[in-house]
Amino acid sequence: MAEEELLVSCRFYFEADGLTDKQVLELSGLTSENPSAGADKVLGSGKGAVNLRQAAPTRVKFTPVTVKVVATTNKDLYQWYADCNKNEGGKSDWASNRKSCSIKVYDQGGEAKAEWQLLNAYPNKYEGPKLEAGANDVANETVTLVHEGIKRVM
Repeated sequence: MAEEELLVSCRFYFEADGLTDKQVLELSGLTSENPSAGADKVLGSGKGAVNLRQAAPTRVKFTPVTVKVVATTNKDLYQWYADCNKNEGGKSDWASNRKSCSIKVYDQGGEAKAEWQLLNAYPNKYEGPKLEAGANDVANETVTLVHEGIKRVM
Protein backbone atom coordinates (compact mmCIF):
# COMPACT_ATOMS: atom_id res chain seq x y z
CA MET A 1 0.00 0.00 0.00
CA ALA A 2 1.35 3.44 -0.94
CA GLU A 3 2.17 5.76 1.91
CA GLU A 4 -0.04 8.86 2.11
CA GLU A 5 1.74 12.19 1.92
CA LEU A 6 1.06 14.69 4.67
CA LEU A 7 -0.13 18.03 3.34
CA VAL A 8 1.99 20.86 4.67
CA SER A 9 0.23 24.19 4.77
CA CYS A 10 3.11 26.26 3.46
CA ARG A 11 2.54 26.09 -0.31
CA PHE A 12 -1.00 26.88 -1.30
CA TYR A 13 -2.58 29.14 -3.87
CA PHE A 14 -5.94 30.75 -4.59
CA GLU A 15 -7.14 30.59 -8.18
CA ALA A 16 -10.22 32.11 -9.80
CA ASP A 17 -11.36 32.30 -13.41
CA GLY A 18 -9.65 35.25 -15.10
CA LEU A 19 -7.46 36.25 -12.12
CA THR A 20 -3.75 35.62 -11.70
CA ASP A 21 -2.95 32.90 -9.15
CA LYS A 22 -2.52 34.30 -5.65
CA GLN A 23 -0.16 33.00 -2.98
CA VAL A 24 -2.24 32.43 0.14
CA LEU A 25 -1.10 33.68 3.54
CA GLU A 26 -4.19 32.49 5.38
CA LEU A 27 -7.51 30.89 4.53
CA SER A 28 -10.50 30.19 6.77
CA GLY A 29 -14.16 29.23 6.50
CA LEU A 30 -13.82 26.29 4.12
CA THR A 31 -16.88 24.72 5.75
CA SER A 32 -20.10 23.07 4.71
CA GLU A 33 -22.65 21.81 7.21
CA ASN A 34 -25.92 19.90 7.12
CA PRO A 35 -27.73 20.89 10.31
CA SER A 36 -30.14 18.30 11.61
CA ALA A 37 -33.81 18.83 12.26
CA GLY A 38 -35.75 17.04 14.94
CA ALA A 39 -32.83 15.87 17.06
CA ASP A 40 -33.76 18.15 19.94
CA LYS A 41 -37.57 17.97 19.58
CA VAL A 42 -40.04 15.36 20.63
CA LEU A 43 -42.13 14.54 17.57
CA GLY A 44 -44.66 12.46 19.39
CA SER A 45 -45.16 9.71 21.90
CA GLY A 46 -45.35 6.00 21.25
CA LYS A 47 -46.76 3.11 23.21
CA GLY A 48 -45.60 3.09 26.77
CA ALA A 49 -45.06 6.88 26.70
CA VAL A 50 -41.77 6.52 24.77
CA ASN A 51 -40.76 9.81 23.16
CA LEU A 52 -40.35 9.72 19.39
CA ARG A 53 -37.38 11.62 17.95
CA GLN A 54 -35.84 11.47 14.52
CA ALA A 55 -32.78 13.42 13.47
CA ALA A 56 -32.78 14.21 9.75
CA PRO A 57 -30.49 16.40 7.67
CA THR A 58 -31.76 19.74 6.39
CA ARG A 59 -30.38 22.01 3.69
CA VAL A 60 -26.64 22.41 3.49
CA LYS A 61 -25.16 25.67 4.80
CA PHE A 62 -21.92 27.12 3.46
CA THR A 63 -19.72 29.46 5.46
CA PRO A 64 -18.16 32.46 3.70
CA VAL A 65 -14.50 31.79 2.91
CA THR A 66 -11.91 34.40 3.89
CA VAL A 67 -8.74 34.42 1.82
CA LYS A 68 -5.69 36.52 2.72
CA VAL A 69 -3.19 36.71 -0.14
CA VAL A 70 0.18 38.34 -0.74
CA ALA A 71 -0.41 41.78 -2.28
CA THR A 72 1.34 42.58 -5.56
CA THR A 73 1.13 45.40 -8.08
CA ASN A 74 -1.68 43.48 -9.81
CA LYS A 75 -5.13 44.94 -8.92
CA ASP A 76 -7.32 42.16 -10.34
CA LEU A 77 -8.53 40.91 -6.93
CA TYR A 78 -9.69 44.39 -5.92
CA GLN A 79 -11.18 44.95 -9.38
CA TRP A 80 -13.24 41.77 -9.03
CA TYR A 81 -14.59 43.07 -5.71
CA ALA A 82 -15.31 46.49 -7.26
CA ASP A 83 -17.08 44.90 -10.25
CA CYS A 84 -19.36 42.96 -7.89
CA ASN A 85 -20.08 45.73 -5.38
CA LYS A 86 -20.82 49.33 -6.33
CA ASN A 87 -19.84 51.16 -3.14
CA GLU A 88 -20.78 54.56 -4.58
CA GLY A 89 -24.28 53.53 -5.61
CA GLY A 90 -25.54 52.20 -8.88
CA LYS A 91 -26.30 48.65 -9.92
CA SER A 92 -24.08 45.98 -8.41
CA ASP A 93 -23.11 43.33 -10.93
CA TRP A 94 -22.31 40.41 -8.65
CA ALA A 95 -24.48 37.89 -10.52
CA SER A 96 -22.55 38.06 -13.80
CA ASN A 97 -19.17 38.27 -12.01
CA ARG A 98 -19.40 35.03 -10.04
CA LYS A 99 -16.39 32.79 -10.60
CA SER A 100 -15.29 29.24 -10.05
CA CYS A 101 -12.46 29.38 -7.53
CA SER A 102 -10.06 26.86 -6.12
CA ILE A 103 -7.57 26.47 -3.32
CA LYS A 104 -4.68 24.18 -4.22
CA VAL A 105 -2.04 22.70 -1.94
CA TYR A 106 1.31 21.81 -3.54
CA ASP A 107 4.03 19.40 -2.45
CA GLN A 108 7.72 20.29 -2.25
CA GLY A 109 8.16 19.24 -5.91
CA GLY A 110 5.57 21.79 -7.06
CA GLU A 111 2.87 19.23 -7.87
CA ALA A 112 -0.75 19.90 -6.83
CA LYS A 113 -1.78 17.35 -4.19
CA ALA A 114 -5.11 18.68 -2.89
CA GLU A 115 -7.79 20.99 -4.27
CA TRP A 116 -11.03 22.46 -2.99
CA GLN A 117 -13.36 24.27 -5.39
CA LEU A 118 -15.82 27.04 -4.57
CA LEU A 119 -18.83 27.20 -6.87
CA ASN A 120 -20.24 30.51 -8.14
CA ALA A 121 -18.22 32.63 -5.72
CA TYR A 122 -18.01 36.39 -5.50
CA PRO A 123 -16.33 38.74 -2.99
CA ASN A 124 -18.62 40.65 -0.65
CA LYS A 125 -15.81 42.14 1.44
CA TYR A 126 -12.37 43.52 0.58
CA GLU A 127 -9.65 44.50 3.03
CA GLY A 128 -6.35 46.11 2.11
CA PRO A 129 -3.09 45.68 4.01
CA LYS A 130 -2.31 47.01 7.47
CA LEU A 131 0.54 49.43 6.92
CA GLU A 132 2.86 50.18 9.81
CA ALA A 133 6.13 52.13 9.73
CA GLY A 134 9.02 49.91 10.75
CA ALA A 135 7.12 46.66 10.19
CA ASN A 136 8.69 43.96 8.07
CA ASP A 137 5.47 42.12 7.16
CA VAL A 138 4.47 41.33 3.60
CA ALA A 139 1.59 43.51 2.38
CA ASN A 140 -1.60 41.55 1.91
CA GLU A 141 -5.15 41.76 0.61
CA THR A 142 -8.10 39.92 2.11
CA VAL A 143 -11.39 39.04 0.45
CA THR A 144 -14.41 37.30 1.91
CA LEU A 145 -16.16 35.10 -0.63
CA VAL A 146 -19.75 33.95 -0.58
CA HIS A 147 -20.44 30.91 -2.72
CA GLU A 148 -22.90 28.17 -3.62
CA GLY A 149 -20.86 25.11 -2.69
CA ILE A 150 -17.58 23.43 -1.81
CA LYS A 151 -16.14 20.38 -3.52
CA ARG A 152 -12.92 18.56 -2.71
CA VAL A 153 -11.76 17.34 -6.10
CA MET A 154 -8.24 16.15 -5.32
